Amino acid sequence: MQDAPQTVCVISDASLRRTLRRTLNAVGSSVEFVGSVAECPGGAAIVFIDQQSRRNTSVDQLTRALSDDGKIVMLGDSIEDSDVVSLLRNETMNHLITDQEAPDEVELVVTSVKLLTGDIFGMEKYLSWGVKIHSAEIATYGDKRRALEATAGHARDSGARRYLLRRIESVTDELLMNALYDAPSVMDGRTPFEHVERRSGKRAHPDDAHAVLRYACDGRYFAVSVEDRFGELNKHTILDHLTRAREQQGRPRLETDRGAGLGLYFILSAVTRFIVNVKPQSRTEVLCLFDLRKRGREQASCTRSLHIFTGSDLAA
Repeated sequence: MQDAPQTVCVISDASLRRTLRRTLNAVGSSVEFVGSVAECPGGAAIVFIDQQSRRNTSVDQLTRALSDDGKIVMLGDSIEDSDVVSLLRNETMNHLITDQEAPDEVELVVTSVKLLTGDIFGMEKYLSWGVKIHSAEIATYGDKRRALEATAGHARDSGARRYLLRRIESVTDELLMNALYDAPSVMDGRTPFEHVERRSGKRAHPDDAHAVLRYACDGRYFAVSVEDRFGELNKHTILDHLTRAREQQGRPRLETDRGAGLGLYFILSAVTRFIVNVKPQSRTEVLCLFDLRKRGREQASCTRSLHIFTGSDLAA
């Protein structure tokens, strides 16, 4: 019988240790707590590390604690810190949860299970069981307009405040634009339909270039996801766009700025959680969660969580 996948927690805070012990044992992983990376036994599928421990540890030390396809989850850090953005460029560091003092236990479980099982797609993982998920296929501007109206209407009926309603609508619009127009043209500047035709070697039907929009609410979170069939989005593109957009803050936003990534920067500044699931050259799902309980000032900072699941995380 195979041993359970090992999770190692490098945590200095006692209360955080108690939370992680209670939560991660529920995942079925073998959990071990250590005071420093030097004490890690090696071969871990996941390493959780808090901010204080991370600052005292090199990336090489962390990497040596992992299995070949292991991943690191940083707790307490923020993408508003340029040093953290640099750390995220490492192949093993794709996950960041800012809320260290009171991390969401559901988020910890979902992140762990996705990494341990390779089952990475689907918004239902982040919402309460039984929530109705609405879905629409988008191929034209008319489809997009109607979908935006339906999403905004559902958010309004779910109790989203006016400022949050504007964010939900704008983020959904940006995600659909990325899926319909940016993703298929990222390689060669073609339109979505031309891109499908080139890849398939036959005349593309317009439906072949569609994006899939999903949205739902479980009372705490309003969730929006957009999926495309290209699988072109990657972590370095997201981080490049984030860095470039910061450098251009204060400039008026122009249509030509789309390639500079200001849209992605806006999304990261508007959502509570940002999750990307990618099967390269096949499928990209971008999922955004909005916390309905947060008020205006509490929503003002960048996303509280960033998770990027890639081809190496997929089940074989």
